[in-house]
Amino acid sequence: MARDRNLYVWQAYVIVMSFVSLLCIGALCYVVFQSGTNFKQVKEAETKMREADAKATEERKKSQLLSMILGSQPGTQVEIEQMASSFPNATEVADVQKKYNADMALFGPNSAEKNYRKLVETLMQTVREKNIQVEAQSRKEVELNANYETALKQWTLNTEAERKRADTLASQLEQATVTYTQKEKERQDEITQIKTEQQRVAKQREAEKAQYQKDITEVTRKRDELAKQNEILGKQLEEIKGEDFQYVQGKITEVTDGGNTVYLNLGKADGLRPGVRFAVLDDTASKVADQKPKARLEVVDVNQQTEHLSRARVLPDRKHATILRGDKIYSPAWQPGRKVSFGLVGKLDIDGDGKDDRDTVRALIAQNGGDVSVDLRPDGRIDGNLSVNTRWLVVGDEFKVLGDKLEGANEVVARRRLEIEQQAKAMGVSRINLDKLMGYLRGSGEEDVVPLGSANRASDFIRREAGVPSTGRVSGLYQSSDGKSVPSENP
Repeated sequence: MARDRNLYVWQAYVIVMSFVSLLCIGALCYVVFQSGTNFKQVKEAETKMREADAKATEERKKSQLLSMILGSQPGTQVEIEQMASSFPNATEVADVQKKYNADMALFGPNSAEKNYRKLVETLMQTVREKNIQVEAQSRKEVELNANYETALKQWTLNTEAERKRADTLASQLEQATVTYTQKEKERQDEITQIKTEQQRVAKQREAEKAQYQKDITEVTRKRDELAKQNEILGKQLEEIKGEDFQYVQGKITEVTDGGNTVYLNLGKADGLRPGVRFAVLDDTASKVADQKPKARLEVVDVNQQTEHLSRARVLPDRKHATILRGDKIYSPAWQPGRKVSFGLVGKLDIDGDGKDDRDTVRALIAQNGGDVSVDLRPDGRIDGNLSVNTRWLVVGDEFKVLGDKLEGANEVVARRRLEIEQQAKAMGVSRINLDKLMGYLRGSGEEDVVPLGSANRASDFIRREAGVPSTGRVSGLYQSSDGKSVPSENP
């Protein structure tokens, strides 16, 4: 029984607790349902509050925009446009802004403040200014009318004066016309006389022109004749000078020192001095135009006890030929008792290196007893003049020609060179090549300069052959004092 009672108690407890649990679950469901409903109501209330705040804010902005437009609140045009753009869906704001912009266009472009209050002030100010202008225009109109009346009176007076002056001028014109007619008749008569005189002068001028042309033809003929005579005289003068200068000046009287020293029949009486150089020619030579020197000498001593005796050394020569007693000597830069004068023209390049060796040429001429009377340098500078004492014209390198014209830098030099050459030809001055002159004045052999590179010469490398004994008397090495040959003791 006791166990059954406990079982009943436990069953009752379970039933009660189940009922309580059901009650708790029901209460919980009610609470949950009720809380969801309250949350929705709160959210709806918050949304309505935000919408109300936004509406209030929008209305405040509209009110502020209208205050700016009316001018009760300060604001710039940019601020007004920015604020109006914040109501994209408000048609009433767009209409107000459109009317505002149309009204504000009445302001000038430089107006900073634009609103209806300022517009009213501006319009009132404009009306006042217009009234002032209208009043000023009225006063000006009165003044202009007064001036017009005065000007009209003055114009009337001036018109009357001009009419009187026109009558006077018409009378003067009539008198001037009569005078002009008389003058014109006199002028026509004068023109007729002038034309008659012009015809007479023209005939006289034609006659004088024909006479002048005849005189010019005669003068031209005489000039051509004189030019031909001058050319003939120049050639004759050159031939006359050549009789002194193109003939040998002396001869070798003795050969000693193994052919390295010779004696000449020229001395102090002939004006010879040490340093003068001569070319040695065969004893059969008379003129030197076509002769080729066999050797070259340099005077080293002039005997002061004898009038016609001097000693010379034989200059080294790669193509040296045997020098004999009786061989002739010649120098273009020296003459007995006189000084030979030279003219130098152009660039004087002795050794083919492309440089001007003018100083060397002048020194060699002076060493041989000559001088330079005229010198035309490559840069166009000219020293001295040709004279009757000038014997030789030494011509250097020709000027380069581009196409059919000279180089611009050489044009003046070429013209001066041509003038000097023509003058030299008229004066009978002989022209001599630089290489030929140097062959007489400068030594050979050891003193020669053989240029290398592009300036070399084929003539500097000619094959040497054994010398052929000269005809006639033999060298002094094999002669007795009487000039007869003697046999060698050591054959």
